[in-house]
Amino acid sequence: MDPITLAIAGAVATGIATGAGESTGTALGVLVGRVRERLAGRPRALETPESAAAALHEEFAGDPAFELQCRDLWNQVTGDGISNTFHGQARTVVQARDVHGGLTVT
Repeated sequence: MDPITLAIAGAVATGIATGAGESTGTALGVLVGRVRERLAGRPRALETPESAAAALHEEFAGDPAFELQCRDLWNQVTGDGISNTFHGQARTVVQARDVHGGLTVT
């Protein structure tokens, strides 16, 4: 299992234990809320970080879009709040941060 899935599972398990939920408005709260909703029918899956990681791994394998949403939220939790996300079709997409100097896109 990849380290990000394990980290998300640990944060979700800890977030649930400390009462973080979607009402907090933070990326962690949103992430906890989405995982809690997704695993609502499997309450034992959230008992430990290990069981949460296994359940998330199964969910991610079955729904790559859900995995992408969770990873985007995780990047917001662990980063500085910057998250570049693109969904859809485009001929060219440029996502950048901290560009110093000139930038020309043709």
